[in-house]
Amino acid sequence: MKNIVLKIQEGELFRFCNGEDRLQLIIGSKRTADIVIKSPYVQPEQVRILCKNGVWYAEDLSEPDCKCSVLLGKKAFKKPVLKFDAPLTLRRAGEKKNKPIAEISAVKQIRPQKGGSGFDLTKKTVTTVGSGEKCDIRSQNPLVSERHFFIVYDGENCFIEDAHSLRGTYVNNRKIKRSKLNDYDRISIPGAAYIFFRNKLLYSTAAGGIRIDAADICKEVQDRNSRGKISLVTHVSFRIGAGDFVAVVGGSGAGKSTMLDCINGMRPATSGKIYYDTNDYYENMNSYKGVIGYVPQKDIMHDDLTVGAALRYTAQLRTRADISQQELKERVQSAIADVRLQGKENLRISALSGGQKKRVSIAMELLSDPKVIFLDEPTSGLSPDLDLEMMDLLKDLSRKGRTIVVITHAMENLDKCDRVAFLGRGGRLCYYGESAGAFRWFNRRSYSKIFAALSDEEISEQFAKKYRRSEDYKKLYADFCEEYGAGCILPPEQAEPEVAAWEKPPRALSKRPLRLHSVPVQTT
Repeated sequence: MKNIVLKIQEGELFRFCNGEDRLQLIIGSKRTADIVIKSPYVQPEQVRILCKNGVWYAEDLSEPDCKCSVLLGKKAFKKPVLKFDAPLTLRRAGEKKNKPIAEISAVKQIRPQKGGSGFDLTKKTVTTVGSGEKCDIRSQNPLVSERHFFIVYDGENCFIEDAHSLRGTYVNNRKIKRSKLNDYDRISIPGAAYIFFRNKLLYSTAAGGIRIDAADICKEVQDRNSRGKISLVTHVSFRIGAGDFVAVVGGSGAGKSTMLDCINGMRPATSGKIYYDTNDYYENMNSYKGVIGYVPQKDIMHDDLTVGAALRYTAQLRTRADISQQELKERVQSAIADVRLQGKENLRISALSGGQKKRVSIAMELLSDPKVIFLDEPTSGLSPDLDLEMMDLLKDLSRKGRTIVVITHAMENLDKCDRVAFLGRGGRLCYYGESAGAFRWFNRRSYSKIFAALSDEEISEQFAKKYRRSEDYKKLYADFCEEYGAGCILPPEQAEPEVAAWEKPPRALSKRPLRLHSVPVQTT
């Protein structure tokens, strides 16, 4: 047994040290020690732990006038070198009642076993997660460090410790250095999330995009002209499947951008919930920072740079610092290929067309390998043929394992989307489904007539109720209540009874008094 894992307890705090096949470890107060104990009573080199013939020994390096005494199994060293088979205790010399300075113990070694889940933490003493080839669980996201975090199993409990990663490790949306894991704890790193349950790690983020559930979201703002409030988004509930391509359409002022910002967290909803893969997004926003891309309506880039240089600089900012030049180059080339800009690497951005500039903006977001991308009117100002190319491009990106949500005013190519959300006055969801069914749903023959009708608040409310009477909404209500609890969204509207034409009551007759006019009678 060459490798050793040590648990260092300093008061209420603890940490772990993985020997990583080293044959000796120095414990002391100097910075270069393998295990640093920050105490004025500890020598620069206090204890040496070394391995001989597969057996670990502890050597007391205390000087005669040392202010710190070293105990092995609560007993003083009888020999300079003893077998390390009990906890080491560092205590201030001459004190027995006060708490020790530190306690160092070896974690019970678990021999690797064959079979079982690859994420079963009881199969090994230390399970490492990161982007490196030597990690037990690998994540290919460019924001993940080579060794991002590791989990130590001591035979009873599991402890997680961040391995000095650049982007940090989050447990239940809280950035941690080390912590004890409990059932249902959610561990998040860029591009991946895991659920800890019964000493196993279960995937929480799907590889093929993120499923987004909007549960009764509302957005209200203060009305400047009165003391009341204005509702910009009103009781919107829908589901975007993982890897779906969804368009949000509606007239000007219908609340499209506001609803998009409610979903991505830029302007959170005042009521309701947003769930990413069944996790409350507003409570776990830090966990999802590395998996969300956003392309604004106005391109933000340096026009004087070439396409290749702009993407290379962006990649250096958005990926981890220790990424190799070869991997960085591959990331840039992959992003260029995804947006179909091969051969344009050496052109200045100022020389590109509007559609090509928008592709560069999308490529910048693809460098960090997001699982969901939000786009605010990416086809505005483009000709019909470029609009078609852009929608084809977004559809291809969704098929590569990304959820795409786009706001658009161009209606000719909505058939490329999996679903379309029509918003009416006040941010009411009036229709959510395939684009082919929109004309029949609204009983209109053109999109302009649909938008004209939805600009009226009363008509929008009628179609919002019609949506809540649909079979799709009834299924959505049942699924949401099962996953998030009863009352999480508005219940389905009751179907209005259809009355046959001959059963309808006659129109009310006029109640005006009947006037009789005398007609003179002519006699012959």
